[in-house]
Amino acid sequence: MTTLPHPSAGAAHRQASEDGQILVLTVVVALALVAILGLVADGGFVLARHRELQGVADAAARVGAAQLDEASYRASNGRTATLNPTQAQAAAGRYLRTVRFGGETSITATPGQVTIGLSEVVRPIIFSSVGIGPIRLAVHAVARPRTGIAQAQGP
Repeated sequence: MTTLPHPSAGAAHRQASEDGQILVLTVVVALALVAILGLVADGGFVLARHRELQGVADAAARVGAAQLDEASYRASNGRTATLNPTQAQAAAGRYLRTVRFGGETSITATPGQVTIGLSEVVRPIIFSSVGIGPIRLAVHAVARPRTGIAQAQGP
C-alpha cells in the first residue's frame, strides 16, 4: 500500500519558500512611490521656477523696450518708434537688479528690439538627495517698441 504525503506537509514547504516575498514587493512598491513623488515634486518645482524666470525676462524686455529714442520719435511726429539701445540696456539691467535676479544675464538692444537671456541653476528638492544634480534653466525674451493703439485685423 502506498502512503500519500500529508496535505499539510506540502503547504508548509510552500509557505517556507514564500516567506519574505511580500517584504520585497512592499519595498519595490515603496521605492516606486518615492520616485513618482520625486518626479511630481521636483518637476513641479522646476516648471514653476522656469515660469517665474520667463516672467522676469519678459518684464525686463518690456522695461527696456519702453526706452524710446525721443529725438527720432519726435522727428517722425510719433509714427516711428525706435529704441535708445544704451538706455534700453541700462533700464533692463536696473530692473533685473531691482528684482534681485542672481543668475547669468545677457542683455542686448538695437534700435528695433531688446533681447534678454537669463539662466539659473536650480537644485531639485528630492532628487538632489540621491545625487541627481542641479538643473540649468534658461529663458529668452524679446520686446519691440510700439506706440499708439493697434487696430485688430480680420473679423
